[in-house]
Amino acid sequence: MSRSLKICVASLALVAATASVAFAQAAPASTMSPSVGPGLPSVDGIFHYSLSASEQFQFGDLNTGVGYSTALSGSASYNSRSVAHPFGMLYAGGLLLGNLYKNSLTPYQNFAISQGLVKGAWNFGVSDSVSYLPESPTTGLSGIPGVGDLGSQPTSGPSSGPAGGILTANATNVSNALTGDVERRLSGRTSVSGSATWSILRFPNSNGLDNSQVMGEVGLNHRLDVRDTISGNVSYSTLSYGSGINLSIQTRGINGVFQRVLSRSLSMSASAGPLWISSSNSAVVPSNLTVATDLSLNYSRREVTGGLNYTRGVQGGSGVQAGTLADSVSASIGRTYGRDWMTSVSANYTHSSGLVQTGAAAGTNLNFLYFGGTSNMTYGGAQVSRRLSDSLSAFASYNVQHQSIDSSLALQNAFSGLTQTFGVGITFSPRSTRLGQF
Repeated sequence: MSRSLKICVASLALVAATASVAFAQAAPASTMSPSVGPGLPSVDGIFHYSLSASEQFQFGDLNTGVGYSTALSGSASYNSRSVAHPFGMLYAGGLLLGNLYKNSLTPYQNFAISQGLVKGAWNFGVSDSVSYLPESPTTGLSGIPGVGDLGSQPTSGPSSGPAGGILTANATNVSNALTGDVERRLSGRTSVSGSATWSILRFPNSNGLDNSQVMGEVGLNHRLDVRDTISGNVSYSTLSYGSGINLSIQTRGINGVFQRVLSRSLSMSASAGPLWISSSNSAVVPSNLTVATDLSLNYSRREVTGGLNYTRGVQGGSGVQAGTLADSVSASIGRTYGRDWMTSVSANYTHSSGLVQTGAAAGTNLNFLYFGGTSNMTYGGAQVSRRLSDSLSAFASYNVQHQSIDSSLALQNAFSGLTQTFGVGITFSPRSTRLGQF
């Protein structure tokens, strides 16, 4: 288990190296990087897979009495170590049998892929991430609580994508984010970069508000010394909504970014700037000027990894609202104890305020009126894993999610209440296989 999660998270980090903007809904911050993807010396790649079986028991508002499910899940990752053509691929999915998600048989799927090209002073990257989930994503690699994919290096997974931010009440969703980026070194310390992202969120059962987003960013980056980097970027995005609403929301932002390596194990990044919000219907979503912010602190040393992050910016609304201004705080920490034990804890709090003006309705369809409103979402998870043999491990996990909404969101398919999920399981995780380049 621990080996599989470490390698899967490493591959996810590779994908995120070129897909971080694809998952971001707020105005992104340009950062200067030496290459797109990893710069590792080996000419071969690493392939790894794991298979898990687990039981989940859920207490809370979504079920009468105790909800339960049996999860049969797996993950597979390939991480190339080419300097010139870095490539990464990650899959995490499974099948849930039980009554947790209304259906007796519920699949969930996540797939991400990234390809980079380093050519002289140019770095290019393209990435795509797709997810099919029975509910809003929360903790772990898959976003499904209790299936055992909280690793020693916790990751936000699909919860940071288009479907994250507000919890829905058992609304099956499909999301996709496609990103391309480019960076050109102008000198040994200075580079110019750009990126473009297209993303969608869809609800096949028409119990959520579909949206599409297009984003672009251009930035100038300069490394002051071995510890400090500064950047400046401008960004533009447009959000479009379906379900007969005929509404689009535009944002324009200017950000200043400062990054510093505080020590061998500690680094920080700070980004802030004005964000202008406008829409195709100012009577519904009036023009507004606010501040977009992204602050992060990361720690990694031997057996301990952790992170703390705060963001403020415009999000798509997660199928519940037609655009929100969201403040989000997340924290994670993981630790290994020798070869046999691993623990991980992660948590998130998000306050979302609807961009739709109080008293106005963005539109109607057969199921909902889309008013503006506020929500307060909290979720977290903890997992302990124990190695049983070279290929087998066992885990126990606890996850909690809570959300409160105001009365204006009562007609939307927004979750309100508290649920707690307990999970236990076993994982088969053979040794990694070294493969050639694709």
